[in-house]
Amino acid sequence: MRQLIVFSICIQLFSCAFAQAQTKYPDIPRIDVHTHPSNDYVALDNYIKLRDVLKKDYAVDYAFWINLSNRNKPIYNLDSVLLMSQNRSLACFGDYEPHTGLIHHPDDLSKKLDEGFVGYKIWYGTKYRRLKPEEKGFPYIDDPHNEPMLSRMEELGVVAASMHIADPNGPFGNRTKWCPDPVEYWTMIRAFTNMLEEHPNLIVVGAHAFWLMCQDAQIDYLRYILSTYPNVYIDLAATYQYQNMVDYDNLRNFMIEYSDRILYGTDAGGWHSEEEVQRAAEAYDRSFRILETDHMVEGSFFGGEPTKGLNLPREVLEEIYYKNALKIYPKLKESMIALDYNVDK
Repeated sequence: MRQLIVFSICIQLFSCAFAQAQTKYPDIPRIDVHTHPSNDYVALDNYIKLRDVLKKDYAVDYAFWINLSNRNKPIYNLDSVLLMSQNRSLACFGDYEPHTGLIHHPDDLSKKLDEGFVGYKIWYGTKYRRLKPEEKGFPYIDDPHNEPMLSRMEELGVVAASMHIADPNGPFGNRTKWCPDPVEYWTMIRAFTNMLEEHPNLIVVGAHAFWLMCQDAQIDYLRYILSTYPNVYIDLAATYQYQNMVDYDNLRNFMIEYSDRILYGTDAGGWHSEEEVQRAAEAYDRSFRILETDHMVEGSFFGGEPTKGLNLPREVLEEIYYKNALKIYPKLKESMIALDYNVDK
């Protein structure tokens, strides 16, 4: 009996040590700037449960998240959404019919800000994903149809929150199913830079790093964008599974060099069971280990090939995990302070 008790204590101590070992920096709060629970109250409640699981099992402080709404499900009751998050979330209004042009009217922007929204989530994907061959539309972000809205956003300082511009286009032989046509891919990227030329003061967070992380030449182009346009940032949502496609040192050096322009994100949606919450916690842990350790990590946030961790320095991780988000999103800093975070250090 005594041996059984000792064994049980050892197991508990090992489990505790295992949880603590999942992250090198458990004291750094994490802000996920790319999530999609929208109005789904079950999913919103499970974000709180996810936070509890990450704290208990992985010693991670999942502090805050930005709700970008969800495809074809706009947030219709902002107060309830924020209440369900226990004040650990802010929200953006969204646009999920980009090939009819930006559907909100420029005159709506002031009202949206007054309601409490902190950004405008714009989805411009590859045209053949969202536009049928016989349909006409506005497949590129630099279309003149969008100019009034973009100008008004620039004027009011409305954040283009996790703007989705293209889809992943990999190297020759591995183009990816999302955007196998490199000509279409670069047409979308060029349309985006055209937009930046016309709206240099527009604050943009690029969803998925504008999908400029699947080839080494793309990373070089991303260097060009970030060094040329000071109001442009990127989030890392759903990029982890493509990191094994590029040169390790190239990617790591980029992350360090431009750490003041990179934000942590996942593209997480919602979960509706304890099992799904547990799997989500495992996915978050894998993304943390890819950023923090030099270990081979099996899978990524959404699965994929084993990926060697980038082993980023603490000061770089602090910027990516929370400091850069504080610079961009209105109300975020005061929200974190209200939750007793010391965000001035």
